[in-house]
Amino acid sequence: MTNDFDKLSETQKALVVPFESFDATEAGFVYKVTASELKSGLKDYPKAMVRVFNPKCSSNSCQPLAYYQQYADDNGFYLVQVMISYAGFEEAVRQTSNRPLFVIDDAAYGSKLRPVYERYFTNELLGLPRKTKYDDIPENMTGQIYIFEFGTLKEVKTEL
Repeated sequence: MTNDFDKLSETQKALVVPFESFDATEAGFVYKVTASELKSGLKDYPKAMVRVFNPKCSSNSCQPLAYYQQYADDNGFYLVQVMISYAGFEEAVRQTSNRPLFVIDDAAYGSKLRPVYERYFTNELLGLPRKTKYDDIPENMTGQIYIFEFGTLKEVKTEL
């Protein structure tokens, strides 16, 4: 299980760019980001929701990207949706044609193996040591929806 970047077309690869700041993002692009960059950028937002997701998720618990955007809009959150890999890239970009998307910057974590860079990203988002094992993460810190206030993590949810 890798990041699947090599499976993208040249046109799709051109849409993947480094993250600089939320002010510099544009709809239609996918920004490579680390958890530290996210947290730093979220310091300007009183309420932010980061959703980390698998674009290829096909279970009943997976909602369309617009569902999370609507929830964020209705509840005053700045929403950041972060893909764990490039699998399902085209569908994810299509669903968010009016918003930028984000993807974990695997290179920043030194691995193309999804289980490794995803864990490092999650740990960094949670403020845990990078190599903390999933089994060692407290249960109240597991989920894919992270609620921040001015860049500080306040809550982790599995669903809305």
